[in-house]
Amino acid sequence: MLKGVKIFDCTLREVGYQTGWHFDTVFARNVYKFAQSNGIDYVELGFFHNEEADPGRGDMRYCSLHNEQLTEIFRPIKNITKLSAMRDIQRPLSKLLPRNESVIDTVRILTRSHETDLKILEQYVDEAMGLGYEVFVNYTSAGYNSMETNRKFAEFAKDKGVHAIEFADTESVMNAEYVKNTISICKEIGIDCGVHLHDKKGMADELADLALSLEVPYMDVTHLGLGGKWRDGNLTMEYLLRKLYHNPGYEATIIKNELIEQLIKYHDFSAVE
Repeated sequence: MLKGVKIFDCTLREVGYQTGWHFDTVFARNVYKFAQSNGIDYVELGFFHNEEADPGRGDMRYCSLHNEQLTEIFRPIKNITKLSAMRDIQRPLSKLLPRNESVIDTVRILTRSHETDLKILEQYVDEAMGLGYEVFVNYTSAGYNSMETNRKFAEFAKDKGVHAIEFADTESVMNAEYVKNTISICKEIGIDCGVHLHDKKGMADELADLALSLEVPYMDVTHLGLGGKWRDGNLTMEYLLRKLYHNPGYEATIIKNELIEQLIKYHDFSAVE
């Protein structure tokens, strides 16, 4: 945690769209080591996808199915920083392992706001919590939600006892009023929340500043702001760390160079259409 903000480093998951979730072991470990030494609370690996429905990707696309491989990568260096992965409930999924058998600590349940059926979402929340995971709910394409919808989503999460909820600006349509009102609703209801800002319109920094001023407890970032299914980018690690008065120095330069090398090396595996 830095200055009261818990940070998700989503680089591996987001840049996975450009590398097919193929990464060198050394690079994956360096991303984790960077997070661990710089107060980053979570490193998000990828998804719990079904390998038969989505074949040919790297280990981080199939976090339960390839748990043995991921454990081999991270167990030797794993410390306080948690590992998370997304469970995309509107896509074919693999079975979740019990938490005590998995290298993953935190399940972030991804539900597209406009496709969300709260009864179905409840089943997935109950499943992950019952298996012992720390559980978040990430409402994607959330920028089109009414405040009434966000209130309903927040009330659901509070009632289910999830750790926190996050609203993702998948299409980069959020504005300052939206961010302010959504955070206010979550505070009123008493559920911790965060924002996942994409940057198609160059607004991520401005909206992050606002969220920080409103003391939002969670923020998602990627190194160099890279990633996304449409290469639309994210709030950058560099910007957030500067706003929190933290300078990782040369360590950050190494990660950025290695990230570019991974993009070049695994370009042919890109999952971007």
